[in-house]
Order: sequence, then structure tokens, then C-alpha cells
Amino acid sequence: MTPDARLRAWQSLADPRNACLLRALHGIDAAPAPGAIERLRSAHGTDEVAAAIELSIARTRAHAKFGDAAGSLWADRAGVEMASAPAVAAWKAARFRTAGAQRIDDLCSGIGGDLMELARVAPTTGADLDPVRAWMASRNAGCDVRLVDAISAPGDAAFAHADPARRDRGGARRWAPEDLEPPFDAVRGAMRARAGWAMKLGPGMDLGPEHVTGDEEVEFIGDRGGLVQQVLWAGRLAVHAGMRTATRVDLGITLNGVPAAPEAGAGRVDRVLLVPDPALERARLLAGAAARLEAAELAAGLGILTTDRAPGRDSPDAPWFECFEVLEELPARESTVARWLAARGAGIVTVRTRGGACDPDRWQRALRGPGDEPHVVFVLRVGERRCAYAVRRIEG
Repeated sequence: MTPDARLRAWQSLADPRNACLLRALHGIDAAPAPGAIERLRSAHGTDEVAAAIELSIARTRAHAKFGDAAGSLWADRAGVEMASAPAVAAWKAARFRTAGAQRIDDLCSGIGGDLMELARVAPTTGADLDPVRAWMASRNAGCDVRLVDAISAPGDAAFAHADPARRDRGGARRWAPEDLEPPFDAVRGAMRARAGWAMKLGPGMDLGPEHVTGDEEVEFIGDRGGLVQQVLWAGRLAVHAGMRTATRVDLGITLNGVPAAPEAGAGRVDRVLLVPDPALERARLLAGAAARLEAAELAAGLGILTTDRAPGRDSPDAPWFECFEVLEELPARESTVARWLAARGAGIVTVRTRGGACDPDRWQRALRGPGDEPHVVFVLRVGERRCAYAVRRIEG
């Protein structure tokens, strides 16, 4: 299908005469049976049916991210996956508001996840090279979206946001900054002269010193225990220049500081294990929290802290950690741990691990007992030793 034909097919879905087609496909999470598709094609065009199926599946899957607004979203599945959730986009847009942005360019807009929130701050113009995505973003945000190469025609607003593609045409993730589309350096060049700009990146992408200057800020954004986004802030948007920032948008909390490794303990577990939120850990801000909590890293590079006392409910560090009381330290042998659990009426057992210390699925099957009590077991490599820790969650 040519780009023009694909765009016409999607545009036709906005015609009220095709409302019955969308109603017939409402709520699907996979393509209908071939017979059902043929019946739809007999009443509608082949291209229109293909677009309607894609839209309906995308809206169903978008509900987890966009809530009830997903029902009116114009999107495809890949666009939904890559779009910022409303809470995350709003968090970022708030920086533009605080910086006094009067006009914004949103480059590589996709389906408009960020564009929708930026447009609430100031007049915003989108830009995308894909005609269907540009049309989607314009419909979703109610903004002008230019069908252009964001590098050759980046716009001239004083503030800008960019979301270079992190997947290739086959859907495989791109992990290196130079493999983004457009590449990292090209996007930076298109925004360098702005009063303030932001670049959205995958949370797993590693930025080296050659990618971040001393007057820029890197923020890792988490939501409900998951790590969802990394943002490079520059100019007037770099509120904490030269620092890393960790954010939990669901809780509205943030920490910033200079990256550092926490002090490593002696390989001995204390009464409590502290598992950091991934945004805090990815921002490498564990050292400050560990010092405040009088905790140490169980083993260098492991990322799990241990201390004699869990943070109090009023501690500002408490929301950044899952806290577990250590009930028993055991040899990391399935049979030994299984006997200990069976003696305590274990039923479903959740196994947590890091660094490939064990196969958690296999261990969970081996440890599950006939009892009713759920248990949690950590299997960790501490120096040269592999240890198992039976724990109980400390509720905040």
C-alpha cells in the first residue's frame, strides 16, 4: 500500500459513514477470524478494514495507558507502545510551563502523546515524517502537525521536545544513541540553539559523557514501580544542571543529585533488605539514600541495600524502596529452601533474583507447597557466595 493510500484509509475511518465498521470491531485485542474479515470487506474497502482492525486493537491496548480517553484515540499499536502516558507527558510539560515557554516545537510527534500535554502549556506545532502518524497526532492534540523531516525543518520555536524513534522498521529496539532515528547528534543539533529543549529516550539507553554536557540534566521517570522513560533536559529546562533526577509520577515525588555508588557492606545481610525503585537505581542516586538510611549495598553493584531498620513511614526515602524483613538466610539449594518453606505452610512462593543468580521460574515451581501461606524468597549472589533469603514484606 502506498503512503497516500494508507493515509486515505485511515482518514476514511473519521467519516461518520464508517462508524458502523468501528462499532463492529470495538474492543478486539486481535484480528478477527478470516470469515469475519471477509464479511467486513464486502461492505467496506480492504484498506479501510485493515486500518479499522489496527485502530480497534490499538484502542483496546491503549486503555491501560490512556484510560477512557483510549476510546477516542487515533493510533496504531506501535504508536501506543511508544507514546508517553498522559501522567508522564503532563509531568514533562510542567517544566515547559515553569520555564515560561510561549511556543513549542514537538519533533517526531508519533501519535501525539507528548503533543497533547505540551499544547495545554503553549501553542505547539508537531512534526513527523510519517503521514499517518502526523494525521493521528493532529487529530489527537488538535494542533498543526507538519509532515517534514524534523532535522531539515525543525521549526523555530524557542522551546522544543523531541522523541526520536527507538525501534527500527521491523520493531527491534535500538539501544545506542547513534542508532536512533533521527540519530542522537542530529536531534541535538536541531535543538541546540533553543532556549530550552528536551529529548525523550528509552530508559535502558546509556548516555556517556560525550552525550551529556555539564549544564544538562538526565531524568529517569518511573510510574507504578516501572521505569518508563529517560529525558535529557537542556537550557532553561535543565532545572538541576549537571545532575541526575529520579521521578515517580504516580506519587509526584522526585530526587536529584550527583551519581555515586553506595558504600558496600561486608557481604552480611542485616535485618532488612531494601529494593530500590528502578528510577532511583537507574539514576545512580542510591548513595545518598543509603547514607540517610544508614544502609549499605549488600554487595558492590548488586543494587539492593541492607540495614537494621526499615525507613519510617514519614521518611522521604520510604516511597523509593520495597522493604523486606529477613526471616532466614539459607544455602541457595532448592531442596533446603523447600524444606524450610514446607515447615511453615508455604503455598505460592515468589522468587526474586538479580544478575542471573537463579532461574526464578524454575525455583518457584520447585518451592511451591500445598499450604496457604504466600512467601517471598530472594536468591542473590553475594561476592563468591550464592545465598537465599526468606523474607516478609514490610508494608509502608
